[in-house]
Amino acid sequence: MNVWEQQLILKVRAGSQAYGLAGPHSDEDSRGVCIPPKQALLGLQTFEQHEDAKSDHVVFGLPKFIRLALEGNPNLIETLFTEDVLFINEYGQRLVENREIFLSRKVAERFGHYAISQLKRLENHHRWWAHPPQQPVPPALNAQGKADFPNQQARLAFDQATKEWNHYQRWLRERNSARAELERQFGYDTKHAMHLCRLLKMGEEILGTGQVLVRRPDADWLKGVRQGSFRYEELLSWARAREEGLRQMREASPLPEEPDTSRAEQLLMEIQESYFWPGS
Repeated sequence: MNVWEQQLILKVRAGSQAYGLAGPHSDEDSRGVCIPPKQALLGLQTFEQHEDAKSDHVVFGLPKFIRLALEGNPNLIETLFTEDVLFINEYGQRLVENREIFLSRKVAERFGHYAISQLKRLENHHRWWAHPPQQPVPPALNAQGKADFPNQQARLAFDQATKEWNHYQRWLRERNSARAELERQFGYDTKHAMHLCRLLKMGEEILGTGQVLVRRPDADWLKGVRQGSFRYEELLSWARAREEGLRQMREASPLPEEPDTSRAEQLLMEIQESYFWPGS
């Protein structure tokens, strides 16, 4: 048995299933935490995480998990607060019982940052869908066999157009067929939009109440977003207003500015020491 199975301390359901947003074709994602092998803590080995692409399952070593949780990583914060627990033992229970030490205004900022990343991706794909870029035509070659640009600005413009063309071609090759159908039907990727809205609303909840509501109380509304309830321009307006609202809420939030790094480090040492040296 591998270390990520033998020394597993926590495993939760993740993604749309955990949010209560799953459709008939949604994946069964899961996320876990394990104690790294003793050789990785005291010797020359290293272990940070294991990913099983076949089953959409990732397991983090406890030190990396705590580092990322202290940074406010939304996926790992959700792992600590979800009610959809598939496995937990006494060590995982100690981790979950102390989850509040990871909450800070930084967490809400990271949720907002992830949301805006989704928004930028959605805007970019909408632009490509509405106005596909054209492959740039290279200039004629000079006597030395090199591209003959009239000036540096023309060279930079050609390089930028080529870069965008290559990104566009990769997007066409790799995009999910179901996502392509959403774009054809609604003019933008409504699944991206759903998660954009979820992240922004979770950021507001965390800043306002200190709660991380993984299973969404607004699941019906979010599913409506997935089904195209927003026109594209309405979605952009809604998201930009929520982004500004997060900035305003930050100052009044009851959460501390930073997570409790000292307590998190102490917790990490206590769990690993009690795992390998019980009773010490």
